[in-house]
Amino acid sequence: MPRYHDRDCFFKYVTNEIAKLIIKNHTLRWSCPVDFNDPFDHRFAFFDEPRIEAIFELLIKRFETYIWERDDIQFDETHPFGSILVLFKKNKDVIPREVFRRNAETIRHRIIQAGQRALAEFNEETKRARLQTRVLCLAEENDNLLMWSHYSGSHTGAVFKLNAIDKLDVPLLVAKKVRYSREYPVLVAEEEWVNHALCINRIDMGRREGDLLLVKGEDWCYENEWRVSITDETYPLGGAIDFREPSEVFGAIYLGCRMPRKDEEEIMELAGQSLPNMEIWKAVDGQRAYKIELERLK
Repeated sequence: MPRYHDRDCFFKYVTNEIAKLIIKNHTLRWSCPVDFNDPFDHRFAFFDEPRIEAIFELLIKRFETYIWERDDIQFDETHPFGSILVLFKKNKDVIPREVFRRNAETIRHRIIQAGQRALAEFNEETKRARLQTRVLCLAEENDNLLMWSHYSGSHTGAVFKLNAIDKLDVPLLVAKKVRYSREYPVLVAEEEWVNHALCINRIDMGRREGDLLLVKGEDWCYENEWRVSITDETYPLGGAIDFREPSEVFGAIYLGCRMPRKDEEEIMELAGQSLPNMEIWKAVDGQRAYKIELERLK
């Protein structure tokens, strides 16, 4: 598996109950985007149905330009429509431009309807892909006060240190950093879409959507989040999946400063049985600043 970063480890904030499951089963929980606590996550900007007519006009304009005026344009002949365009371009001298315009106007309504159907199908496919995507959310640091509050049960939970070990070929190696933005990222600009439709620069939509999973609203920038995502047609529609990891991945656990003593004892016992080489630390209140300090327990 290729390595996408130079980090040695990441951190995972969890509740105390999830911490126990992780230790028992050596698993990490991958969540479905529709279940994220941010309802705006995994959104992108894309043209809507009212724009289809305008895009049709742009497509016809570009088609004319590329066929009759631009000798430098190369269509992708590996695509069926691209091979048709190549043939069309070779015979442009026997196809009057005015005839093409009249024919385009004749089939205008049918093309717009086809565009509307394609957009509806794309939206359905995107919705299904989102339901069959699972994401492992990671953090850069183990002492973020807001992260402890939001994801570790108001400091009653824990944080795991997860080692990115090359020889084990673990998913952590391909984690990517989340970007933060005020506006939704654009899936495809209209000019891009037209060139895609005309087989000039074909777009890998699946890859584009995967990249957009790495964009969140800028109000979440305090998280400094990293993610690994997988989309698989065999996954159920929604819900989390727990994937097992090698024991060496679990380098340490940090117990929250408000974790009940009973849970501390249970976690330490479980760790001794299931992950004996994992370090155990305790988070304590900072004495002179708004910060977490860590004390080694094991």
